[in-house]
Amino acid sequence: MHTVLAGVMNRDMSDGNILLVGEGEFSFALSLQQQLHHAKLTATSYVDEASVLQLHQNARKNLAALKELGSEICHGVDATQLETHSVLKGRTFDRVIFNFPHTGGKSNIKRNRALLKEFFRSVAPLLHPLGKIMVTLCRGQGGTPADQPIRKWHDSWQVASMATYGGLILNEVVPFRLEDYMDYKSTGFRSQDKSFHTKGAMTHIFIRPRPRCNVDETDVPHPGFNKYIWTRIKRRLNEDPSHPICILRHRLEENLRDKFNICIIPSSTVPLIIPNKFLKCSKETGTDNKHYTLLWDGKSNCGMDATPLMSLREAKNCMPAVAAENESETKVCDCSQNTQCPAFYNSGITKELDAFTELAGEKHCDTKTINLLDGSLTGLPCTDTFKFRATLLECLSDMKIQNNCLNIVTGEVCHKCEIECNSLPVYYEMIGVHQCNSCGQECSLEALKSELFAVIRKFIPMNVELHWLSGTDVDTTSVIVPYFKPGTVCYVSASDKNSNHLLATLGCLQDENSGSCTARSHMHMCAFVLNLDVLAQIVFDISDRRLLWTNDENFYCQFSSKMTTIPYQNFSVYSPQYIHDMSFWENPGGFDEYILWDIIRDIAEDNVKEVSLIDMFTDSKSGRVSRCYRLIYQSCDKALPYHESWDMQKEIRLTTEKILHVDLR
Repeated sequence: MHTVLAGVMNRDMSDGNILLVGEGEFSFALSLQQQLHHAKLTATSYVDEASVLQLHQNARKNLAALKELGSEICHGVDATQLETHSVLKGRTFDRVIFNFPHTGGKSNIKRNRALLKEFFRSVAPLLHPLGKIMVTLCRGQGGTPADQPIRKWHDSWQVASMATYGGLILNEVVPFRLEDYMDYKSTGFRSQDKSFHTKGAMTHIFIRPRPRCNVDETDVPHPGFNKYIWTRIKRRLNEDPSHPICILRHRLEENLRDKFNICIIPSSTVPLIIPNKFLKCSKETGTDNKHYTLLWDGKSNCGMDATPLMSLREAKNCMPAVAAENESETKVCDCSQNTQCPAFYNSGITKELDAFTELAGEKHCDTKTINLLDGSLTGLPCTDTFKFRATLLECLSDMKIQNNCLNIVTGEVCHKCEIECNSLPVYYEMIGVHQCNSCGQECSLEALKSELFAVIRKFIPMNVELHWLSGTDVDTTSVIVPYFKPGTVCYVSASDKNSNHLLATLGCLQDENSGSCTARSHMHMCAFVLNLDVLAQIVFDISDRRLLWTNDENFYCQFSSKMTTIPYQNFSVYSPQYIHDMSFWENPGGFDEYILWDIIRDIAEDNVKEVSLIDMFTDSKSGRVSRCYRLIYQSCDKALPYHESWDMQKEIRLTTEKILHVDLR
């Protein structure tokens, strides 16, 4: 049964340390202590003992009973200064309970918010790392969807938002059941010996975020490198045995092994960064508009010791060269020794291209620094530019494809995308490539389609429908499609009552993509490309795809090396949401939304849930274009106070002005 008592009792808390704050006549403390005989209970009141006895007629007998049971009683304890109280300072508690907090007298929403805010700040140092704080409020006061009817946000106490000031997240909201506590009387209404209205009251349970370890976000290979992208690439979730991506990967491999003779290609043998072969024609074909492009000196391994950045056979021909001083020949710029050199960055803006092209012929490579976040590098020499792989199919020529078996490789891929909680620029992809004789190509594809569909169906919950879509049914600009022969592409799609998900793409590969392993004309390939992030989200019922990148133990502890049938339970619910708008005049030289999205991610990481263009117009006199974007801040795993969202918004505005050369409004 979901009650406050159940929350106190779980995890063997019958003998834990419990702190009660703001007791009136101490009837709740007595009821709790009588049920939890071995719990070490400390009950406190805001006023002194004399005032307690004067205000509450039952207080004397309740206090006497508590002392007989061995409970600790403290009077004159301010809920906003708990960490400095002489009796409580330096102690930790497994549970802290604050029932019906109020400032006294006639209700004042702002004053009660301030009370909650300071309480959470004060109690945080006293909470055990695995502890919980339970705050019970009258119907509607909390401001969460759990209240029915729900009040407007500005007319509530905003309890989840106030808790963020103590670094706490709302874990659960449950009904408060008065009948669970014998002889409990909720006194103190308007500072009198009167009861609160407990009908419809809700108990809000808060916990600490529990980061597993500190993810290194400083070790980026160049000052201009996109930190957001790089820190996620370094996570290698497909190799973390406690992460759902890795768990799902292994189970898929096991099930495919039952159907095919499979060969696992280690991801460490597949290049992460590859030459940008399509760069010059990207404007015409549109094939490169979703790649993260960069320049590289060809030397540094960028901290990815186990993953080659590019094919070694192409590296020697792809190093950016600069003119040597007083020499006619060219030399490779030693950018690893010069942090000001722009020869390794993942960004650029069209107006900066001419400046960079001139740089390639300068005597010194530190005459100008380009430190931008992202953009199209169309027009630069192909031999100077590289890109993060946007699909593992781009690396087929570097894979040792075995004949007559299903070759499987899993790894991270990167592509530019809008900001939305279920659309992320780095995700995990599994591809399976089957090589066969030309006479059996169609048969091989049909077998692959049949068996893959059956394997996916095995993992998908029964309430999710799984079906095929033809190439004409999907409007996509995916970088995957050009690798397949026209007319052979099909998709596996999953749908529930809320949304549709594209899980896999299958088809026969273009002959020119088959690589050196299939130089013989009679050999052909069919393949599937599976989005592991989408599949994991469906299999484990994860509502927000950003959670796949959380570093919180509250997430990881729900998974094991064995596939569990228990749906994932959100450890952070009803997270506070803050909305900030940003308006500006575009740079007349052009505007790239992808750059704006990368600026936001680089500064706010995944704390921005959604970005949308809410207004756009052209001034009739100047001809300039105005844009207004709405940024919705909402963390899925951290405590995000309002002031931190506003600090990020200010930095985003200033950086956008600097990088995109816009005029803020």
